[in-house]
Amino acid sequence: MTLALEAPGRFTLNGVVNFATSAVIEEQGARLLLTSGGDDWEIDLSGISQADSSALSVFLSWIRLAKKQQKSIEFVGMPHELDALAEVCGIQPLLNNV
Repeated sequence: MTLALEAPGRFTLNGVVNFATSAVIEEQGARLLLTSGGDDWEIDLSGISQADSSALSVFLSWIRLAKKQQKSIEFVGMPHELDALAEVCGIQPLLNNV
């Protein structure tokens, strides 16, 4: 799993985000987000090959970081299964309105 900087403030997340990888990706992502530049952040999730509920906790952590940095954050290309899980967990509005 990797979070890659594509352009200032624009990222792609690829690979598996699960309980085994989520702590590493959250920490790696936070460092990358803080040093990326740009007025807002956009994270393309279409490269996620597998994810569980721990991915949602990573996204919530990045939302808190964005708010702390007074930046907007947008998640695009969310896989259908992950979007459905966010809806079941009741956090889909948080992911869509940040």
